[in-house]
Amino acid sequence: MNDTKTKILDVAEGLVQRVGLNAMSYQHVSDAVGVRKASIHHHFPKKENLVEALLERCHFSYGDNYQTIVDGAGSAPDKLRQLAAVFADGLQKQQLCLVGTISADLNTLSESSRQALEATIQETVNIFVIVFKQGQQEDSLSFSSLAEEAAYAFFSFLLGAQISARACGGEESFRNATEAIISSWEN
Repeated sequence: MNDTKTKILDVAEGLVQRVGLNAMSYQHVSDAVGVRKASIHHHFPKKENLVEALLERCHFSYGDNYQTIVDGAGSAPDKLRQLAAVFADGLQKQQLCLVGTISADLNTLSESSRQALEATIQETVNIFVIVFKQGQQEDSLSFSSLAEEAAYAFFSFLLGAQISARACGGEESFRNATEAIISSWEN
């Protein structure tokens, strides 16, 4: 990927995480990167192209990070804590989860961007499922739903807890809430 395209994605991601997708404009990106809007349109003709590139990049960067945690050593509860720590780190840096931020603007997304968002969420949940299945196998987690449902609930919880903690209580509230959820599943 060329440097200009990477800079555009970096700036756009930061703006979306701070102000939201609909508040971010190509002019904001242009000003921050120091290129003309035409250069942004060259790489991303429509905002939906930019959104889809951001989601793809998010899938690879965070998805790889999640997969590394899941594939690593440790019990399932430990891995859930490590996954939660990724969100806590984002909260500390004032960078909400890109998937959560884009989801908030779902009604304004194109159909292809909605599909990309849905695929990114499903891929993330599929990674989380591995931890819940590990927890069942090693008897370190106890939950009454299917592993897929528990993984979706945990991912959804992390998104919501991150947003709520940003507004009220910060990182400590987030960590307390995630510990309460994980502890409730822990054997």
